[in-house]
Amino acid sequence: MAKRDVRYPHTIGFRVTDETWLRIEQEIAETDLTAHDWCRLVVIERLIREVALSKNERILFSQFTRTHYLVSNAFRLLADDNLTTEEWEKVR
Repeated sequence: MAKRDVRYPHTIGFRVTDETWLRIEQEIAETDLTAHDWCRLVVIERLIREVALSKNERILFSQFTRTHYLVSNAFRLLADDNLTTEEWEKVR
C-alpha cells in the first residue's frame, strides 16, 4: 500500500486466534489492504454505522417480522371470520 499522508497518533493492538487470522487473510486476499488497514476500516465503519444490526440481530429481526406478519394476518382472518385452510395457505 502507498505511503499515507494521514497521521495516526494512537495505536490499538489485540491478539487473534489462528482461525480469526485466516479469516482476516481471506477477507483481504483480493485487495491491496494489510490486515492492520482492514481492521482499522472495519472499526471505523462500525463507528459510523452506530446503530446497525449484527448478523445475528438481523436474523432474529427477520424471524420476528415474519412471525409478526403471519400472526397479524391470522388475527385479521379470525376477526373477519374468514380463517379457512385455503385462506391461510394463501397468506402463508
